[in-house]
Amino acid sequence: MAKKGQTFQSYTEEFKLQAIHLYENGGMSYQAVAKQLFLVPPK
Repeated sequence: MAKKGQTFQSYTEEFKLQAIHLYENGGMSYQAVAKQLFLVPPK
């Protein structure tokens, strides 16, 4: 649950498509894609 006043990171459409492409076509795991794109994976 989000805390009051918490802000969220927003990503461009291009960035999202790149992440999807890496995951689906790059043979990479979710964690590997997150690491490569400097994302924090959910807990």
